[in-house]
Amino acid sequence: MAELVDPYLVEEISELVAAADRRQLRSSDVATFVVPRTNTRLGDRAFPVAEPRLWNSLPSNLRHSDLTLHQFRRALKTYLFG
Repeated sequence: MAELVDPYLVEEISELVAAADRRQLRSSDVATFVVPRTNTRLGDRAFPVAEPRLWNSLPSNLRHSDLTLHQFRRALKTYLFG
């Protein structure tokens, strides 16, 4: 049985996928975590939920992976107390 695929559509989809791979979003360079969904207020306070929520609330300059531990601590202290 012959496939009923339009070559034009295949080409268009291929171009869209290639363009999406090249596209750089502002949020793509920011390290964020997925926050799990919970059903209770107690579940919202659990570490697996609270930790990514807290991390995502930090400014993006603190979430850069090129910071050393000393630089991160200094920047975090400045953010929290300065």
